[in-house]
Amino acid sequence: MWLTIFLLSQTNNPVFSVYFNTYKEIPTRVTPYSPRVIDKTCLLKPESGPCRGNIPMYYYKPEKQDCLHFSWGGCQGNGNRFDTHEQCLESCLSKPNARRMRPKWCFLSFDYGFCFGAIKRWYYDARWKVCKETIYSGCGGNKNNFYNIEQCDSICRFGNGYIKKASESRGNLKKVLIVNPLNANRTS
Repeated sequence: MWLTIFLLSQTNNPVFSVYFNTYKEIPTRVTPYSPRVIDKTCLLKPESGPCRGNIPMYYYKPEKQDCLHFSWGGCQGNGNRFDTHEQCLESCLSKPNARRMRPKWCFLSFDYGFCFGAIKRWYYDARWKVCKETIYSGCGGNKNNFYNIEQCDSICRFGNGYIKKASESRGNLKKVLIVNPLNANRTS
């Protein structure tokens, strides 16, 4: 559903009035914000459980896009059960201003660089909102350049930030000093 709004701007400047007349129509598209359910357990119907307690709790009701009061028996039930109204909303709905942040350099176009290498890399294509494979020269370029698709997706596509590398286990390897026998007798 699109809602079209027309903004009118007025100018007294003769330079602008030549190009835009006196009033200018600026079409703007605004999409109404509709919060999304974050967790599927929030779509379950509330269950009071088999116990006979009467504990006030909240559950998320998708039709109303709000959290409502219900009585929980004190045992079993399901995950659509929260202590407070705020906790319920925070757990179940996305927030309009909680967009995941992407660094500005994710929106730069890919820069091949100025060397002569051909290294496989990934970059974020802001127009298509996907990470694409490319070739990098090896030097120069910009920050929209990733070693693998996982890093590109995490940082630019989903806005989650860097993925921490798992430390590589080297087992029982030991450092070994290798001496060239031809140079063993030389002293520096």
